[in-house]
Amino acid sequence: MRVLMTALVPSHLMPMVPLSWALRAAGHQVLVAGDAELLKFASAAGLDTHLIGGGELRRRLTRPGAVAMPDRATMDRRPDSEWDAAGERWRTRLGGYIDDLVRLGRDWSADLVVTDPVEFGGLVTAAALGVPGIVHRWGPDDFTSALLRQAKVQLHDLCREFGAEGFPDPAVVVDPSPASLVPGGDNTPGLLTRYIPYCGTARLPDWALGAPERPRVLLCLGMWHARVLAETGELPLGFRHVLDFCTARDLDVLVPIDAQYHPALAGVPAAVKVVDHFPIGPLMRHTSLVVHHGGSGTAMTSFAEAVPQLVVAGDKPFLQTTGRLVHESGSGISLLDEADQHDPQIVGEALAGLLGDERYGKSAREVRTEIECLPGPTELVRTLEGLI
Repeated sequence: MRVLMTALVPSHLMPMVPLSWALRAAGHQVLVAGDAELLKFASAAGLDTHLIGGGELRRRLTRPGAVAMPDRATMDRRPDSEWDAAGERWRTRLGGYIDDLVRLGRDWSADLVVTDPVEFGGLVTAAALGVPGIVHRWGPDDFTSALLRQAKVQLHDLCREFGAEGFPDPAVVVDPSPASLVPGGDNTPGLLTRYIPYCGTARLPDWALGAPERPRVLLCLGMWHARVLAETGELPLGFRHVLDFCTARDLDVLVPIDAQYHPALAGVPAAVKVVDHFPIGPLMRHTSLVVHHGGSGTAMTSFAEAVPQLVVAGDKPFLQTTGRLVHESGSGISLLDEADQHDPQIVGEALAGLLGDERYGKSAREVRTEIECLPGPTELVRTLEGLI
């Protein structure tokens, strides 16, 4: 079986990597198609790749903040004119590379296409080839089914141009989440599978192997808060309060972030260890608390490793959804309102509770057990084989 994989951005590819390894281990071929940034991450995971077009236009339309993200509660109330404008953006982005992606699928004789929920080119290609299209969610998700329903309208004619009847429904929706972390709403039910953390690879230095002398707090800004750092030269205020609390109590604080942002962090206390972008998975066994922006990858990795979380959520609806689920799980605290994030007393009380109250760790271990009981990538491969 030849499986073509694609994703809009690297963070969406990460949850798909364990499945790609399981496919290869079962004797199947996997090819990842995308732009140069996506292929850098895919190559680091040991996967075969092929470059497709899109260039600067694709990067501009997929960078953080390029498109306003509606709240799920308001999606169904959006006027048709707004969806038509969104469809125009989708068609403009796809116009830069969809011919290349479909041609690649045909030349490679793909039997199956696996895509993230918002890289609509994957499902367009599956329709053009007449093969099953698999949507692989990145974790907790309460809005992409609404987008896919709109894609059926907005991308219908594009699919017809490639000889398909229209934009297809996914043959399978893979949901790497336990039932307790599936948001409510009308999202299409997915096939629940075990989340296997993959955050990239690195040569592990000595400090990453052993236990720190003091409790470690891992601070992850994510690409959304990193953008704030790049634009303002300052950490978002909530994260500054976190650093102040941790350094005042002599905690071991680690901030993994791309080197391009390090100059903006020159003013953080010397006790804070700032390292180049680093996979957080290997650090989890010696981490007491993860502080992050609400990204599903960081949250799901923390859940899978049973580490309590403080979510200083960004204002995007999907980041707020992750924060809400962390809070409801009992394994963390989420500060969703900017006013709470800007109050040092509220931030400090949240950190003190998470570090001192064992109930958060107990709840985190319960979620980890739920994750570990789900079928993993090997079982998922058998499901996909049955579609061919």
